[in-house]
Amino acid sequence: MNSIIAEAVQLLQQNQPLKAAEILSPYYYANLDNPRFLHFYALAKSQSGEHSVGVDLLNKAIELQPQVAEYHHNLAAIYRLVGEFQLSEDHYLTALRLKPDYAEAYFNYSATRKFTADDPVIELIQQQAARDDLSDEDRCFLGFAGGKIFDDIKDYEKAFAYYEMGNRSRKIIFDIVAFRRDVDRTIEVFSAETIRELSQHGLQTDLPVFIIGMPRTGTTLVEQILSSHPTVHGAGELRDISAIAGTMPQHAPRKTDYPECIKELPFNAISGFSEAYLKRLRTFDKRASRIINKMPGNFLNLGLISIMFPQAKVIHCLRDQLDTCLSCYFQRFRTGHDYSHDLKDLGRYYLEYERLMEHWQQVLPHQPYELAYADLVQNQEAISRELVEFIGVDWDDQCLDFHANQRPVTTASNWQVRRPMNRSGLERWKNYDQHLDGLRRVLAGEEN
Repeated sequence: MNSIIAEAVQLLQQNQPLKAAEILSPYYYANLDNPRFLHFYALAKSQSGEHSVGVDLLNKAIELQPQVAEYHHNLAAIYRLVGEFQLSEDHYLTALRLKPDYAEAYFNYSATRKFTADDPVIELIQQQAARDDLSDEDRCFLGFAGGKIFDDIKDYEKAFAYYEMGNRSRKIIFDIVAFRRDVDRTIEVFSAETIRELSQHGLQTDLPVFIIGMPRTGTTLVEQILSSHPTVHGAGELRDISAIAGTMPQHAPRKTDYPECIKELPFNAISGFSEAYLKRLRTFDKRASRIINKMPGNFLNLGLISIMFPQAKVIHCLRDQLDTCLSCYFQRFRTGHDYSHDLKDLGRYYLEYERLMEHWQQVLPHQPYELAYADLVQNQEAISRELVEFIGVDWDDQCLDFHANQRPVTTASNWQVRRPMNRSGLERWKNYDQHLDGLRRVLAGEEN
């Protein structure tokens, strides 16, 4: 049994939960009293979208072995995903009681609610962060947890110091030169003429909707509003477009790299990729009239998207420069986003994002809807109506009650989008003004 579980764990680490569940499923009835099996089967089921099954399986594992902190931690994570924040909080606290040095649990617990200055967890985090035997990973978890909690209680100096600790602990170096080169190549390949010519071989469908922009600009909120509509499905952050771009060189006669290879592809390859993407969307919802992919980084792929789906609607989320960069710096992204661990790198990346978006404005046949986060927060109904009209569906009042939408939300904003609209994200940078000089210089073009 151990080898089967080990194989399933490996598949989970490779983000293949369906395969993991498939491997474990035949052994379920023989392992009803095996908490370790039930734990990993629960993770496979939950990560495959069957969250209620995951909850039941983890509760069974906890009945059999109540003192294992990881079981409580992972049950709390599923409860948080589906918006059961009180249950999530209870199990995170149980995990921390069982394992007081559980740095990842502090980090995940910090995202479940707003904290007050008298919360006992503050002292516990400070004790843990002061240890000199911490691994980089644990120091990172504690840094982002402490940053969030001290920000909640408006101790901004301490919050920034913790966020700095979290970011430095990742020890990642961002290659801005390589990124600028990639943007140069994208701009060179995707001219208005190339997009116009190749889009004749894409699919004429209005099913796909894309929400793009920098991370932390309201993309989850916009998806939550639109997916509250009864005929619209929010599929979350799908990596499919980037995966298609990565596969394209194999279909080019000379195995040319992407994006240059797009001009060499046989025309049926473009329609084939488009059909495969639509088929994938339909696995999320067979009847929806619109299905949303809210991967923010698809701003890099707007030329490809316009070729594959000339009618697709694109919503571009915008937020104040400083608020966007600071919010990214305060976010512990799981993977990718190497630019986010240094404020100057964030500024450099942001300028490249702006440069590419300016190019798309000049060459795309249909312009994205530009949504300013501040406008949405201050004029919720008017902007929500514009969004719904833009994607081509009739208005539905449920879009105003987005916080009541019970769909699982897997991104960092899942606590915020369960609450009514508020202005707390506006001009947040003012609390950290004294730490932003370097970022400002880069954004102003005064420093490379």
